[in-house]
Amino acid sequence: MPEETFRWVVVGGVAIATLSILAMAVITVILVRTIARLQARIDSVAEQAVPVVQSVRLLIDENGPRISEIMTVTKEAASNTRDISVIAKDQAHRFAEVGRDITDRARVQVARVDAAVDQTVEQVQHLGSNVRTAVERPMNEFSGVLAGIRTALLVYSQGRRPNVARATQDEEMFI
Repeated sequence: MPEETFRWVVVGGVAIATLSILAMAVITVILVRTIARLQARIDSVAEQAVPVVQSVRLLIDENGPRISEIMTVTKEAASNTRDISVIAKDQAHRFAEVGRDITDRARVQVARVDAAVDQTVEQVQHLGSNVRTAVERPMNEFSGVLAGIRTALLVYSQGRRPNVARATQDEEMFI
């Protein structure tokens, strides 16, 4: 596979990891805002409950048995509100754990892709070296054979081999 293709694969992996992290961030922000709104509503309900409690004390004095029933229902509502808050916080923590798990898995996959790309590049370099060696050796041998044939043709095209006198003369000129 060409190096360019592996680069695109790595870019795709990084893009997927980035999109996953962005999605986790957006969902986390949404959950935080939702929890903040819920807490604000609970706080406003609590602030409004103070005068009601005072009125309820007056009513308790007057209507004890009925008020005790109302208090039981109010306690259940407050308990449910706390349970909802606890569940919302628990879900936010779980979501954060899932986000970390996804991020860790994405990192592992990116590392695997990186290792595969490194191994492929190394194999391509080794292959190029082997091909160069395989081509150069026969070319050098063929070049030597052609040089021998060329020399033989030159010698035989000029006639017979030079005689001893000419060889001696050539040697004297060389010296």
